[in-house]
Amino acid sequence: MSNPETQGPPIKVGPWELAPGIQRQNFFALLGAAFFSIGLLTLVGNLRPYLFNEMLAVPNEIQGRVSGLLDIVSEIPALLLSTLIGAASDRVGRRMLYAGGFLILGISYFLFPFVSYGASLILMVFILACGASLISAMLGTVIADYPRETSRGKLVGICFFLNGLGIALLIGVASQLPKLFQAQGLSAFDAGKWTYWTVAALCIIPLIIVARGLAPGAPGQTLGADGKPERSSEGLFSTLKIGIAAAADLRVRLAYFSAAVSRAALSIISAFFFLWMIQAGKAQGMTVAEAYAKSGGILVTIQISATLWAVTVIFFIDRLNRVLTMAIGAALACSSYLVFGFIDDPFQPITYAAAVFLGVGEMSGILASQALIGQVAPLKGRGAVIGVFTLSGSLGILFAAALGGYLFDAWRPSAPYIVMGGVSGLLCIAAIYTYIVTQRRPAPAIA
Repeated sequence: MSNPETQGPPIKVGPWELAPGIQRQNFFALLGAAFFSIGLLTLVGNLRPYLFNEMLAVPNEIQGRVSGLLDIVSEIPALLLSTLIGAASDRVGRRMLYAGGFLILGISYFLFPFVSYGASLILMVFILACGASLISAMLGTVIADYPRETSRGKLVGICFFLNGLGIALLIGVASQLPKLFQAQGLSAFDAGKWTYWTVAALCIIPLIIVARGLAPGAPGQTLGADGKPERSSEGLFSTLKIGIAAAADLRVRLAYFSAAVSRAALSIISAFFFLWMIQAGKAQGMTVAEAYAKSGGILVTIQISATLWAVTVIFFIDRLNRVLTMAIGAALACSSYLVFGFIDDPFQPITYAAAVFLGVGEMSGILASQALIGQVAPLKGRGAVIGVFTLSGSLGILFAAALGGYLFDAWRPSAPYIVMGGVSGLLCIAAIYTYIVTQRRPAPAIA
């Protein structure tokens, strides 16, 4: 029997040094998966305003709370399954769970046009969220698996560059589809139906990529004589202790907190951006399709700026202390969310400048969070640690969905962004504290 960690010298692809046992095809499969993963998940929330206004006729005055409720429902699978997913991936490998996530996601998108406002909508959101939990957990886990430590920040950077590029392109296309389908003579409802079906078809591409391209097994597994990963005899729940024990390291606790903040931030942008824009557009006399198409340009600006910032960060992130990077990223996120949140008319030109700033803040928090957890998570049981990391993100989304949805209706549509600015400020303070403490004493071993 052999261990993939000891098989041959590491492979280098451009500036990226791969962990032992990881092949070039695995690296390129990860890049392909990174392009599609977050973009396809983001479209769940981005399509929701069109679903509310043209397919389900949800009243304007409750859309914020309904959207928040659906976000809470969507996090129930993550809360129940995230640590189990991570532990299971340490036993059966990453690609089976990753491919399963895309399969569930594609089926859910296909069935969405058949739901009604009520129990069937909640059920469909729950099912889709099961696939989303698999995808988000496996993306973070594979990103942590594949690089050597000297290239970890650069791999996080290129993956989130591709995340941002995928989000920008997929949102840019999807936001135009209802208007294009209506121009072909379809009704508003049928245009929405074909938009959902188009997105469902796109899910087939990453499903094939991860099923055929990712490495079998998981780091720390031994291989049998047939070259396939052996199944551990260790109980599934016992591996979860690794995720809890890792929190003895103050940096891991910071990473868990950062997961809550960064996932909440992504949720805010996905769930409330188009709701805000469509309500503002309707108040100015636009149709839902027109407001949706016009606001798509603003969101694409956010994602393009985030993508370009990810490319910039690649060149220096591995030279900086990861905790200090977290403090800087949280400070940028704090200021950018506050600036964006206090805009009154989202269709004025200054919104595009604020969108650029917001994209930089969003990506800074994500990159710092992923780079830190990838560094401090132990090799054996890494899936379990990142499962807790994902669980922390789910708790952050629950907070953002509940408070953001209420304030969206009760105060102002941009209130969720103001909330995220405040929470990012708290993360910045926590990161500064962690940096000071860890410079005074060594962090505990968690291997």
